[in-house]
Amino acid sequence: MPLSDEEVDLRRAVWSALSELYLDTEPPWEAVAATCAASPFSLDALRRILFDEVDPVLRFNMSSVAGVWQGFDEAWLVAAIRARRRRPWPRLAWFEERRYPWRELRPLVVAKRRPDVP
Repeated sequence: MPLSDEEVDLRRAVWSALSELYLDTEPPWEAVAATCAASPFSLDALRRILFDEVDPVLRFNMSSVAGVWQGFDEAWLVAAIRARRRRPWPRLAWFEERRYPWRELRPLVVAKRRPDVP
């Protein structure tokens, strides 16, 4: 089912942040986690956005000899994700919980969402 313009607007910043994990450079983990933590999405929804929306469009950049390393154009990214949007494949959540880059990102998002305790 295609995403509405409102859903795209909610996801745009998350898509852009998650795309940083697919560049041929060390990811800015803290910045990506901060964007994800500030979003209205649950951890499960963020995992689904990563693996169902961003990963299918960008995964091959990591294995390309001439991969993108400066950043993806946001307009291109949004158009590519919207054009590819398909029904999610059934997957085992326990496997995705241990899969890169989620295994590194999840604890950072959780930590950023916790209220500061003195």
